[in-house]
Amino acid sequence: MAARFPGEPFSPDRMPDPNAPTDGTDPIFSTIYQAAVTGADAYRATRTAVRRADDSLRIGNRFVRIGRYREIAFVALGGAAISQALAVSAALGDALTQGFVVAPDPLPPEVPFRSRKLPTGWPGAPGIADEVLELAQGLGERDLLLLLLSPGALGYLAAPPERLPPEEWTAMLQRLAQAGARSRELALIARVLGAGGVGGRVAAATTADLVPLVVDRGDGADLVGGGPTRPVQRDERVAARSVLERLGAIATLPTAVRVGLDPGASAPAPAAGNRAGGVRPVAVTAPADALREVGEAVAEKRWKPILAELNLDEPPEAAADRLVRRAEEIRVGSVGEPVDRARPSRGTIAFAATTLSVLEGVDDRPAMVRFLRRVAAELPRRDVTVGVLRTVGASDDSAAPGGVVGASRTGAKGASSAVRPLRMRAGITDVGDLAAIVIPAS
Repeated sequence: MAARFPGEPFSPDRMPDPNAPTDGTDPIFSTIYQAAVTGADAYRATRTAVRRADDSLRIGNRFVRIGRYREIAFVALGGAAISQALAVSAALGDALTQGFVVAPDPLPPEVPFRSRKLPTGWPGAPGIADEVLELAQGLGERDLLLLLLSPGALGYLAAPPERLPPEEWTAMLQRLAQAGARSRELALIARVLGAGGVGGRVAAATTADLVPLVVDRGDGADLVGGGPTRPVQRDERVAARSVLERLGAIATLPTAVRVGLDPGASAPAPAAGNRAGGVRPVAVTAPADALREVGEAVAEKRWKPILAELNLDEPPEAAADRLVRRAEEIRVGSVGEPVDRARPSRGTIAFAATTLSVLEGVDDRPAMVRFLRRVAAELPRRDVTVGVLRTVGASDDSAAPGGVVGASRTGAKGASSAVRPLRMRAGITDVGDLAAIVIPAS
């Protein structure tokens, strides 16, 4: 069965020509893009985490006998849900008895389970959390539930607090984002205040052996999807209140919503026999995987790779300013370095993973435009180029995954162009955005 599923994120015959840049874009950005999504491929990462050999089942670092389980079920939610669903189907085959997939892409026929095609976005999606909880509640102590979460799951699971209409819940979070809340802060607020499937409610709903496998975009595996396998802790309620106080938003919250900020608020009661402390998720892939692969790919093409930032969780303009400063620091620091005449370097490329402070699952393209405009205005040198790329995969090759500003291949400062898209398997990954600074050798 495994042979029917793709092991690579895209087919070589459908790749764009790396030597044919779009609108003057240096072809190194196509290399960077391909390497990033390959390194963080959710199919490959999940397939590595779930393996079966005869009656032995490996899940992460655990080894169990598959015969101990009466039922094996999975739930896959988020932008990379298709890839994760394909991976567990390839690994477990007929041993799977139940499955539920919610993704922005249609589920391929190779995964014969229930699914919903629903765009990712702001929290408030109706009914998804209830369906997930219903499946979890139907499993018992002799069953296994694989919870596969990727960015975008928060919008499906973070249902509005009691007595708050979905449209008001969405509008409240959008106002907080406009007031300056960063992506991790917004995710924390949605986890603390949202109802339905967040704040440990999935773990509390079932006595099954629960294993959460998560695609993390940099906010932390505990926050993806609102952290449905871990109860909200006292310090999280305190931190959420602190953010809301900083933004001057406490007084604007309905009384019923403010109750969730009480440090003494109770977590959902766990199902009989289940662990009250919940279950910590395991990140199967994260920004570091994309950055590692990019570093190796550009080094092969005689560029010197440098990690500028592991996670740049700042709004677009602030992120752009920091990257421009780092470009100048790196350029100045490289002056006078010894030259390898046998294999001279083409220059330096610095990388930074970033969320641009956009909540998981929400369209980050407007923020990317703001980032690129700020970079174009602030770049001090004609020969430096900066690009930003979305690692969220898509099968639609009509939309560019990012953009580049700075020097074009003809040397014109301020050139702006899109990176040539790849035709990828649906739902390949989402480990946030990747910014790259290209500094040619003097």
